[in-house]
Amino acid sequence: MTGAITSRALALLFWITAAVIYLPIGVMAVFSFSAARYQILPIPAYTTEWYGRVFTDGQYSAGFLNSVLLAGIVSLAATLIGFACAYSLVNARFPGKTAFTLLVLAPLAVPLLLVGIALRIWTTMLGLQPSLPLAGVGQVLYVLPLAVLNLRNRIAQLPKSHEEAAWALGASRLRAIMDVILPACRASLLATFILCFTFAFDEFVIAYFLTNFSITLPIKIWTTLVTGFDPTINALGTMVFAFSLMLGVTAQWLLMRKDR
Repeated sequence: MTGAITSRALALLFWITAAVIYLPIGVMAVFSFSAARYQILPIPAYTTEWYGRVFTDGQYSAGFLNSVLLAGIVSLAATLIGFACAYSLVNARFPGKTAFTLLVLAPLAVPLLLVGIALRIWTTMLGLQPSLPLAGVGQVLYVLPLAVLNLRNRIAQLPKSHEEAAWALGASRLRAIMDVILPACRASLLATFILCFTFAFDEFVIAYFLTNFSITLPIKIWTTLVTGFDPTINALGTMVFAFSLMLGVTAQWLLMRKDR
């Protein structure tokens, strides 16, 4: 009896949490088709005009291209660095390994606002000017722990005997990694890249603190909301959510396929 009550309570908590998260997004998606400039009920008429404006507004297009370019470079760098770090954490033996692992994963426990402020202060002390490449470095630090966690779990599942067999046949460690470890981690590497891309594409705080005139899509959305509401934001937000959801589902599918 107690177990049934607990299960129902947890299910209720899940649905309440899902409603709090997704209902506002659903409302935004509905109003993205409203012909009215402001969000009023009942909706007077339906239109796709705001979606058309997303593609005709040059600032939205520039922000989207900047975000895609930045997220692509950040994801590639985080995946490669994360793989090297994950391989070391699984196979290397050195003093302070646990402390080093916690240090690598520490950004996950630090509020993103503090990370952004700290990076801005640090880069200012170094005399670096805010720019898109600087924001990319900050975002690599932000998504790197995700890459390390994901790839470390996969590498730890691989039988050590496979790599040892490659060494016995005369392969160097680097050759064994290229011919044995990397092929076995293809799905995880791709899933990690997509996951990092999703987080970097939507990231706002670090981009806000470390850029100046290079506008990413999240920054464009924020500045539009601050200067005055534009119904185009509803359409753009709906498209960004659908894009991010598609990437997340793809990454999860790759991980499940790898597990099988």
